[in-house]
Amino acid sequence: MKKDVEEYVKGCASCQANKINTHRQNPHLVPITTNTDAEPFEVIAMDFIVKLPKSQGYDTILTITDHDCSKASIFIPCNETITAEGVVKLLIKYIFPHYGFPRRIISDRDTCFMSQFLKHFYQKTGTKQNVLLRPGTVLFIFFFILPHA
Repeated sequence: MKKDVEEYVKGCASCQANKINTHRQNPHLVPITTNTDAEPFEVIAMDFIVKLPKSQGYDTILTITDHDCSKASIFIPCNETITAEGVVKLLIKYIFPHYGFPRRIISDRDTCFMSQFLKHFYQKTGTKQNVLLRPGTVLFIFFFILPHA
């Protein structure tokens, strides 16, 4: 009898429309668009590779990936305990001198880290920003407004 009821419910349009869904609904994925005219490292994605065995005193790698142009990556050794200010210093030391100032930074770090990151970033670079939080995600995209020279 149970099997007959299950088969009937599966075939009944009204039953399917009114059935309570007990499975977790994931948000729809929204792609991050790319600009085909972008310069190298104009749009960067920033992430960490953590929990690595110690090597020359480092246990983490900060990855900086060119998002729009070449998909090239730069790997910067650091420690898992690195602060937001430390990340800003690494960007200023290893990225800006070679590729200039990025127009956008994409990151999936938590809000506390990103708040501190932006605070130190603005202090050291004199920029303003516009933040976009992707709906249903913890992905931050920062659009930077460069200071007038």
